[in-house]
Amino acid sequence: MSSVNIAQFHKVFFEESLEGLDAMEAALLALDDGGDAELVHSIFRAAHSIKGGAATFGFPEMAAFTHEAESLLDQVRDGRRAIDKPIVELMLRTVDCLRGMFERAQSGQPLADAGSESLKQQLSAAAGHATPVVAKASAKPAASGGWIIQFRPHAGMLAGGNDPLRLLRELAALGELAVEAQLDRLPALDALDPAECHLGWRMQLTGAVSREAIATVFEWVEDECDLSIEPLAAVAPPPAPVAAPAPASTAGVARSATASSNDAGSVRVGIDKIDGLIDLVGELVITQAMLDQFREDFDPSRLALLQQGLAHLARHTRSLQESVMGIRMLPIGSVFNRFPRLVRDLSQKLGKQVKLELVGEHTELDKTVLEKIGDPLVHLVRNAIDHGLETPDKRRAAGKGDMGTLRLEAFHRGGSIVVEIVDDGAGLNREAIVAKALQKGLLKSAEGISDEAVGELIFQPGFSTAAVTTDLSGRGVGMDVVRRNVVDLGGNVSIQSRPGKGTTFTITLPLTLAIIDGLRAAVGEECYIVPLVSIVESIQLPADAVRSITGGGELFRFRGEYLPIVRLHQQFGCANARPNIEDGLVIVVEADGSQVGLFVDELIGQQQAVVKSLEANYRRVEGISGATILADGSVALIIDIAGLIRLQARRKAA
Repeated sequence: MSSVNIAQFHKVFFEESLEGLDAMEAALLALDDGGDAELVHSIFRAAHSIKGGAATFGFPEMAAFTHEAESLLDQVRDGRRAIDKPIVELMLRTVDCLRGMFERAQSGQPLADAGSESLKQQLSAAAGHATPVVAKASAKPAASGGWIIQFRPHAGMLAGGNDPLRLLRELAALGELAVEAQLDRLPALDALDPAECHLGWRMQLTGAVSREAIATVFEWVEDECDLSIEPLAAVAPPPAPVAAPAPASTAGVARSATASSNDAGSVRVGIDKIDGLIDLVGELVITQAMLDQFREDFDPSRLALLQQGLAHLARHTRSLQESVMGIRMLPIGSVFNRFPRLVRDLSQKLGKQVKLELVGEHTELDKTVLEKIGDPLVHLVRNAIDHGLETPDKRRAAGKGDMGTLRLEAFHRGGSIVVEIVDDGAGLNREAIVAKALQKGLLKSAEGISDEAVGELIFQPGFSTAAVTTDLSGRGVGMDVVRRNVVDLGGNVSIQSRPGKGTTFTITLPLTLAIIDGLRAAVGEECYIVPLVSIVESIQLPADAVRSITGGGELFRFRGEYLPIVRLHQQFGCANARPNIEDGLVIVVEADGSQVGLFVDELIGQQQAVVKSLEANYRRVEGISGATILADGSVALIIDIAGLIRLQARRKAA
């Protein structure tokens, strides 16, 4: 009989365990705020699951570490210990330590280090393991220091995802274990069902172990087995010791459908979405069979049937594309969930009181966008707490309550996702920012500079008004990196601030990085894609509708306002473009609340564009967010509207 390669299940174990750690952390934070004691049970179950999985999949150091945490949680759970802030803090550090262990396990490094060993000793001391804990009279070990355990799983136990050998390994971690298999229920070979458990076990566990600790091992299977735990009798001959059993069953390890996208991660996919994909593929097969009739025997009289088949193909392809993109859509709550802990730790460190509000956690966006937006959001949240929100005494002096509010909100706007980070702190210090900009030569004069322009200054590389550098961050420090990361995702970040009232950072992101709806525009011999979501209107202007301004700029009047014109052939050096305004078209586009007119030769039509990275294949070009391949094999560049508007603003400021 060939052995099972347990390593193939590590990825699923890591994913499920990391989700368990997230649940533990959320429950601990809720307990810290005075949550229901029922949360202790959920924390214990998560720790118990991680410990059992670690033992099953060959991570004994992690299992031993988690066992100490589980012991402390068990005392809290049954009322022997009251939950208090020191225990919550210790368990939060335990969650952090376990995350580090999982990172090292995934990279093949040793799991235990000096930090984990030190924390393990602290957990053991907190649980009182230096002196054995006696819970109840019924839980005392026998005078001979051991137990006889009769364990007979019910036939369907394996189908529930529980592995008896994992339970035996957990028992072996409690003391000296001797195991004897009971074969009286083993059927004949031709009647053997590998999906059922036909064995039973009689075990002798020697050591200062409480009955309660043994019962905890079997807690999740108590309804799926016959279990007897009795004090060790002096006359009972011990069975021959055997080594801790090697894993042989992995039934039920993966309890949900998981579609791997690459080696770096995976996306959990609902069965309904998979069924929908299967149905669409079936429709495509039918359509392909219809079109296949015309491959060798095409009769012009059947042209209508061919057109019908092509229409079906287009419809099914679009539906398939939408279904596949839907698989990659995940709720932003998976990113938001990291912030309660971050806000708690930073507010305690800085002596501030902060109330965190999370809104729109179920808003979905592309997995790739979701993975890359985390770091910019962390930076903005840290800045809001460190330099946006005031200390209680300063808030009282400003007529505010002691507790500041920080709100993270996500919502859909058009074809984009908007994430807002809002605080009710002091707002930007306009005078300090302007003075620093003058000092660094970013401004020639402070006269007439708008609040929007002042806000844009903090996104300049290395810009900071902080007098003292802290180990956190200053409003402005690293903001250029935040913007660059967001722009790399095809989005943009803007800022609004009211002195004494607070600051709002707004991040606008595409729903997906893979496909966009756009308008094809010809400029000379080139073709560009203008994202449809940014287009307000396209108009044809007479020559006298354009006004020239000092410095070479051009303006036109649109709905009561004067907007600048960006000639794309000048911006990107396109040959043979139409120079006269009246011979082309102006596309009015909008981003971050600002509008400009893009001058192009003509509009070709609307199409979906599969986005390819220009930076990965060529180099970064300001004003261009990517490229796509057209039906004739030529390449069209995709316009970065927000980038062009920023270019225009910089030229105006210069």
